[in-house]
Amino acid sequence: MVETGSKNIVIAIDAMGGDFGPYETVIGSLDGARAHGVDILLVGDEDLVENVLSRENTEGVNVSVIPSFGKIAEGENPIKALRAQPRASVSTCVRLLKENRANAMVTMGSTGAAMASATLGLGLLDSLERPCIGGPVLGMAPNTSILDLGSNIDSRPTQLLNFATMGCVFARKFFEIRFPRVALLSVGSEKGKGNRQIKDAYPIFAQSHLNFIGNVEGFDLLSNKADVIVCDGFVGNIILKFAEAMGDAASVFLEAHLHGKIKDIELSALKYEMWKLTNISTQMSGPLFGVDGNVIIGHGASKSAEIGGAMETAKRCVELDLVKGIKDELEILKKGFGSQI
Repeated sequence: MVETGSKNIVIAIDAMGGDFGPYETVIGSLDGARAHGVDILLVGDEDLVENVLSRENTEGVNVSVIPSFGKIAEGENPIKALRAQPRASVSTCVRLLKENRANAMVTMGSTGAAMASATLGLGLLDSLERPCIGGPVLGMAPNTSILDLGSNIDSRPTQLLNFATMGCVFARKFFEIRFPRVALLSVGSEKGKGNRQIKDAYPIFAQSHLNFIGNVEGFDLLSNKADVIVCDGFVGNIILKFAEAMGDAASVFLEAHLHGKIKDIELSALKYEMWKLTNISTQMSGPLFGVDGNVIIGHGASKSAEIGGAMETAKRCVELDLVKGIKDELEILKKGFGSQI
């Protein structure tokens, strides 16, 4: 158990992570702590973090600064960077989680570094070869989870089945969907459609204990046809970034065509609503499925509101005991497939 002198959930925040750390990260963490009733450990360059804190109202927030040294940047080789900077902010967050000084961690930094650090520091759940990231992506389908969103560029059919299993636990616990509908993303709904990966995965999914409904196509991402849609990280990451770009492009389009024709406040509200239809602004952060701890990874461009949303996700993961739920479900899967998984 985490020992803090408080009964609140404790969240370690990678204050240096993301494009706008530590300023936006610290601001968002303070706001999130107040909104969700959690204690926070701000991990980062002590002088920089304390400088931001000194200018903010911390009343009513149980906050501690945990010094770290270095930051893993996007584009760096995660393993090499972690070896060169073993006390980097993301590694320090993982250590706090491993030592039970925190119940969960949140990072907006390098996804590769977060995955590598969490996998090495916390370990993978039994029978898993790889972790994955996933969750809701599209505002038009806020309860549809897509896995994987970029952590595994190539995946074997049995690994896709593991991703589906973890996605089902997420759907049941977060969205209270009792029997999540599981589908493979393909170029056609028919059984024989798809590349070799999807064709090989289809019979494995069909024989599993999951509520498998077959293949779905790209337009089904918005149709509520399935609750958990599975693809490899190559496809999933393209979907994620395309959705984000569509939201940005739609906002630019509305600005160009409606500026001066409606009130500015109305235009701003319309642009935001359009953006939410293609993105889920405060839920862009999702769990790193498959590691033995509550690790929440968010978008590098996240600002304070997104930090707060990530903290809410982290708190719910702890309260719902998501990791144990995944462990139990993987055990059921293992019994059904034996050494194949």
